Amino acid sequence: MKRLALPALVTVAVLASGGTATALGAADQPGGTGTGPRAEDYTWAEGRHAVLPPGGTGSSEAQCPPGQVPTGGGYNAFDAGSIDLVVSANSPTSDGWRAVARNTGSTHTVEFWAVVLCAPGTQTRSPRLVVVTR
Repeated sequence: MKRLALPALVTVAVLASGGTATALGAADQPGGTGTGPRAEDYTWAEGRHAVLPPGGTGSSEAQCPPGQVPTGGGYNAFDAGSIDLVVSANSPTSDGWRAVARNTGSTHTVEFWAVVLCAPGTQTRSPRLVVVTR
């Protein structure tokens, strides 16, 4: 597995969502000394656990604390039997991660929730590109 520096992941995740991100330098981060990011400066957050009965649909949103931006995320699901889940949305929001799913099973209830990894920084929206014709 290839490892990337965390500020690069911030940029990739936010740019993929159509925005721009500015990750703080290590010296600007809480407790930063200029030696690089510290694990305790990052946050793992879970959204509300949605209970999906057979055929049921639900959503969950995990939010980053103030002063942090989403760097990646997804969802988790739990069931005592087999999981039959169709995820229709799984994407970053301006301050976290949102996921929507439907339990396509006919016998088991599924517990489903969004997760997000957050890093110190700020997020802004980039302007839309305009097509220029000649």
